Amino acid sequence: MSFETGKKWLRSFIRWYHRVHVIGMDHIPMTGPLIIVANHPSYLDPFYLSAICPRHIHFMAKSEAFSNCLIRWFLEKAGAFPVHRERADIQAIRIALSLLKEGKVVGIFPEGGIKEKESLHELKQGAAYLAIKGQAPILPVYLKGMDEVLPQGSFFLRPKPIDVLIDALIFPPEEGSLKEKQTKLSQQVMEILLKLKEEIPREGTKIVDS
Repeated sequence: MSFETGKKWLRSFIRWYHRVHVIGMDHIPMTGPLIIVANHPSYLDPFYLSAICPRHIHFMAKSEAFSNCLIRWFLEKAGAFPVHRERADIQAIRIALSLLKEGKVVGIFPEGGIKEKESLHELKQGAAYLAIKGQAPILPVYLKGMDEVLPQGSFFLRPKPIDVLIDALIFPPEEGSLKEKQTKLSQQVMEILLKLKEEIPREGTKIVDS
């Protein structure tokens, strides 16, 4: 089964099983470099985001995930690449910048790991650095309900509803030092994610197509 076939199957599944609603799909540019930044409440996040997004997302995945042969095969098929979270991973940065230079989409969970109860923590500045160096906008995405679909310690998917909130693109600031730009951009992203966290999904929002 090809990646695109699997993506279509998963999109149909989550549309039926989780009644997924998406707000802000029109904010996703269909061409050009893009960095998707999202909160990370569940192991399912990259898979569900990949199914929902009309573009192919190349996720930065923790290096530990590549230790399992089966998971590594799937991640590589999906175009993901490893990042060592305990240090500045120059190789991962180079891969991400190369993908952006080719006009592709890079997906990052800047909290540095899965966080319980959708609680936002301080964001690492890697996404901001890539946006500045790769001259790419950031697309903020907030996932609601993922922690109830697969609570930590559970092995079964629950038929809970999921809402995906997508905000407008954030472009890197043009003035200031690299450090100042990174700090400002990271703060902007955090503010938007916090705003999305408090939003109540509206009736009639777009449901993911099968």
